[in-house]
Amino acid sequence: MSNVLKSSRPIIAITMGDPRGIGPEVIVKALAKIRRPSMGTPLVLGDAHLLSQIGQTLGLRLKVREVGEDFQEAPPGVLPVLSLSHFSLKTLSAAPPEETSRASFAYVEKAGEMALAGKVQAIVTAPVSKEAIYTAGIPFHGHTEYLAAISRAREFVMMLAGKCLKVALVTTHLPLRKVAQRLRPEKIQSVIEITAQGLQEWFLIKNPRIGVAAFNPHAGEGGLFGKEEITIRQAVRQTFEKGLAVAGPFPADTLFYRARKGEFDAVVCMYHDQGLIPLKLLHFDSAVNITLGLPFIRTSVDHGVAYDIAGRGLASSRSMEEAIRLAAKMARKKEIHKNNFLKLKSKNIN
Repeated sequence: MSNVLKSSRPIIAITMGDPRGIGPEVIVKALAKIRRPSMGTPLVLGDAHLLSQIGQTLGLRLKVREVGEDFQEAPPGVLPVLSLSHFSLKTLSAAPPEETSRASFAYVEKAGEMALAGKVQAIVTAPVSKEAIYTAGIPFHGHTEYLAAISRAREFVMMLAGKCLKVALVTTHLPLRKVAQRLRPEKIQSVIEITAQGLQEWFLIKNPRIGVAAFNPHAGEGGLFGKEEITIRQAVRQTFEKGLAVAGPFPADTLFYRARKGEFDAVVCMYHDQGLIPLKLLHFDSAVNITLGLPFIRTSVDHGVAYDIAGRGLASSRSMEEAIRLAAKMARKKEIHKNNFLKLKSKNIN
């Protein structure tokens, strides 16, 4: 197995995010810190000139090199970039928001295309502005939804992972008033099952314990505050009967404390902020966003574009570092499973 690990150098496509945000900064900072052998081979889809300027401004020893789609390897200290835009620190401030927003989407679009073609083994995404991309005329509701759509993944899960807490979402980028309408037993059951599979496959938790959050205060208080818990309880019962260690629905105000203390390996949440608020409280600059259920690996930082601090050298690169490391680890693990399967298949044929 160790020989496979040493020879496996997965190509990790890293999308630059919104050029006006902190994405370019956290990428160059992260790749200046991470040792190449431990992370595979990075390929940034973005803007070589802009990244080079930012690296120089920050005083980083990182040489940016523009490459093509057939890229395979780069020496240590060199950051390969597939350029899909041509900005500079000088022209960026004058560029129309629609132009930079379209560029940020183009990076994601190319990453998805390359992942589906097998040209890269994982995708790591820097933050974009969903509002800005949508305003530019592109019907975009988020990385997760877009990548699921182009890969035709019918069942997928957004999971946010930190050292002490992991949360999975039944609904993602949806107005809160619409969440209750989307809570269906089959959907909740699917999220629980995909989350359990992800914990087993990527985090090596043999029998993951999953706590499921209620939708209403006090878990509905016996129906006094709402009936959605009936639906959630049905999904929990169905997955429990399949042999999964799942329990709930529990009031959210106590469930996260119980998970933090180690009672559960992950919490399945009904809506975005229900899971993101406690996660960011514990892991504001270190959590990683993982999309489970896609035909390729995708991780992401767990923060936004942060326009207010962009260009000031203040952004923390820790979440990007963790997202790159995890993507590389997952890609190497997937390659090991693939090689082991091929060896077994060849042995059986012979």
